[in-house]
Amino acid sequence: MDTVKAQQWLIGIFSVLLIIALLIVAGVEMKKSRTFEPVIEIDEMSAKCITCHEEKGIAVNQIDAWKESMHAVSGTGCYECHEAQKDDFDAFTCTGSSILVGRHPTPKDCAKCHEQQVEEFANSKHAHQFWILKNADRSVFENPISTRHGCEQCHNIGNLWPDGSVGECDVCHAKHSYSKAVARQPETCGECHMGPDHPQIEIYLESKHGNIFKAKSAHMDLNYSSKNNERIPLETPVCTTCHMDGNETQPMTHNVSERLAWESQMSWSYRTVWDEENLGSWQKKRERMEAICASCHSPDFYKVYLLTADLVNLQYNEIRRQFVYWTKKLTKEGKISRLEVDGKFYSDPVLNGWDEEPEYLMYYGWHHEGRRFRMGALMMGADYTQWHGIWEVQEKLIELIKWAAEHGDPEAKKIAKSKSPAKFITYPLYDIPGQAWGINARSNTTPFVYNQYPDYWDRVYKNVEAAYQQGLLSDEQWQIWLERYKNKEYYLGTKFANTPAVDSTFNFYKERNDYDLKKMKEQVIDLVLPGKSFFENR
Repeated sequence: MDTVKAQQWLIGIFSVLLIIALLIVAGVEMKKSRTFEPVIEIDEMSAKCITCHEEKGIAVNQIDAWKESMHAVSGTGCYECHEAQKDDFDAFTCTGSSILVGRHPTPKDCAKCHEQQVEEFANSKHAHQFWILKNADRSVFENPISTRHGCEQCHNIGNLWPDGSVGECDVCHAKHSYSKAVARQPETCGECHMGPDHPQIEIYLESKHGNIFKAKSAHMDLNYSSKNNERIPLETPVCTTCHMDGNETQPMTHNVSERLAWESQMSWSYRTVWDEENLGSWQKKRERMEAICASCHSPDFYKVYLLTADLVNLQYNEIRRQFVYWTKKLTKEGKISRLEVDGKFYSDPVLNGWDEEPEYLMYYGWHHEGRRFRMGALMMGADYTQWHGIWEVQEKLIELIKWAAEHGDPEAKKIAKSKSPAKFITYPLYDIPGQAWGINARSNTTPFVYNQYPDYWDRVYKNVEAAYQQGLLSDEQWQIWLERYKNKEYYLGTKFANTPAVDSTFNFYKERNDYDLKKMKEQVIDLVLPGKSFFENR
């Protein structure tokens, strides 16, 4: 082959390869950009429904949503979900036909195909009707119309239907598409789990879990099945990962209570006994959650992290105990009173009340700040544990004590007038040496209680031991805590606080800090403007 022919041959081969490559790329891009509708067969009854809806222009988009659903693919049409009997509470005859349909498919209807999921849901706290069992905020402080699209819209997830079934499946699974991906989207849970009293979505989005999700979600397929004990196909968890989806060791569940070891939304934190005859003890529920944590984290991290969060829940109880002490005392003294009509009380000195300051300080210290304090600790939401949590809980307690002092209570006066920082700690403390992320050689050298109370850790030891003996901590947790207590100088970092390496680094930043403060003094504090005050020199 001469040189010219060889060159032509190479050019030809290169051109063919280039065309093939371009076609492959174009095919990939077409695949990305095109949405292929699943192949479905529309039965005669569904065809009638679709034709009628299209002719009358009623919820036409929901037809497309159904066509993209697994219901449509599996041959589940309109009537399979909307079938009704004559005496059903929601039965009606379609205009222009003799077809009897149900306006509201309920969990009882869903159970015809999804019996396990409906049963699991019905045994969960999502189905709990506590909000209509109590004379709480919505039934006293708020007017009914304001809760129609407030409390009721969210708590519709536990709707009690006239047919005796409980729940509303399309609260999580969007109507007619019944998409797994929509149900797994964190913002779906965030429709209800948000705001000042239960900000789980805000906590999640603050956490490392949420940050990774935001960065990677465009490349995640949330439509996967987790029925077969397979590895979680996500780099970071969404809400359902921890609370519902399965992994190699845990089955999928629609009972969101199966993995919760605390009742941390209540006025007190206590170890859950919800459906324990079926779900087992709180320790068993924690084991299930830890089995999910183990998909991404090592035991020495998640066990210490969760133990610390558990101690936060226990710490909340002791602060809460102070709120209850003061409101009961002030009620007994006649300084505050309960709301009452015809012998029935609509407020409670240990739970709620809205017309007197100590009562609503106590209420907010539980229902808003106290929840954020505990939920933030359990869900890696540092700011919600701190500034939206404990800081505001403490603030409410001090305001309550100041109110009592201003209204003549001698004990409150003594606390209010005290110049000791100990006035802010009128309750026992829990603690754990160090934290789950590592060792900080100087962070534990500044707390007031560490420096002023030589018996601090002895007191804490007794408190943690008492919680363990009460069954609020497991045997394993007690052993983890003891190991840290026995080696607290290591875990607190104080063992390394004055070593040459730490001193050198610490002093480097101290010098920078001192220089910052010096320049602030020069630029701002020492600056006196020559212009006179306009108020004093009108």
